[in-house]
Amino acid sequence: MRQTIDTDEKTTDLFSSLDDAEFATITVRESIMPQTLPAGPENEILDFYLSSIKWIFLYLPGVAAIHFTLMGMSLFFFYGDQAIDLVVRAFGILIIPMFMVMMGIGRLTDLRHLRVIAGILGAGSLASILYFISIHFFPGDFFGWFTLLTLPLTIIIGQLIKIKTDRESLPHE
Repeated sequence: MRQTIDTDEKTTDLFSSLDDAEFATITVRESIMPQTLPAGPENEILDFYLSSIKWIFLYLPGVAAIHFTLMGMSLFFFYGDQAIDLVVRAFGILIIPMFMVMMGIGRLTDLRHLRVIAGILGAGSLASILYFISIHFFPGDFFGWFTLLTLPLTIIIGQLIKIKTDRESLPHE
């Protein structure tokens, strides 16, 4: 007769219909520790699809919303007295795109990744300041083109900051 231990003995109060009544867990029977198996190629493909969907549907629209809102700030000269009201409303609306960006990079709980948000805000603010300066020197209305041409720069800056933050969080060998 084999020797039993506590986990082998099933009591009626701990028994579930999903449990196997005859066998104990393999870690108890074989006296081994559970190990994690490396992900197979099918899981890597699914992870790639999930990360690309998050990047396309959360990160990119979030960065675009932040960038367009900050570019709208460069039009203070045209708004006049309503500028302060515009700033308060814009920063209230920016909360949603900030969450979209954080969920898009997959690090909603890691506060170190708020650097990405700060980088995007900085790049959008810099583009806004450059546009405000350039409207005094160049005639014409090129707000839309300037906004669209500086958007990829803002996206790239946010992604580079994310990569740098991810590399800093890796254990050093």
